[in-house]
Amino acid sequence: MNQKKMENIEVKVKDIILKPVHEVFDAIRNPEKLCGFFTLKTSGPLVQGKNIEWWFEVVDHSFTVYISKVVENKKFTIEWAASGIKAIIDIQLEAINDQTTSIKITEKSFPFDRAGVERALQQTQGWTDFICSLKAYLYTGINLRMGRSKDAL
Repeated sequence: MNQKKMENIEVKVKDIILKPVHEVFDAIRNPEKLCGFFTLKTSGPLVQGKNIEWWFEVVDHSFTVYISKVVENKKFTIEWAASGIKAIIDIQLEAINDQTTSIKITEKSFPFDRAGVERALQQTQGWTDFICSLKAYLYTGINLRMGRSKDAL
């Protein structure tokens, strides 16, 4: 049996958000809104070609995030090493209609070994939480991450 060896794996999560694409895009780009559902602090908006800092209470650490691409109401591509490896994250948005947005997040790539799979699973959980927290924030204004700390997990 001649089977091709898998070199790397990617994290992929997706969902539907019952809000217009421009509102979803703004919630991710706008520092005040991003801090309402994802980070504790951020040093600035997601602007193409810029480095920013995201600080997370749950790990009591900040991460440098490089914004490599922004396409208005469609896409963010960022690079960071939060999972222990330099990764590329694509956040793609698509208007399904005036009040509904599809969101797809891909983070790549993780080595296909035990440590890489563990990291990929952790990031899958993290990006799923990102989408769920984004939806809660946009629908109700509630911050699902409020009060989390590394000691509570």
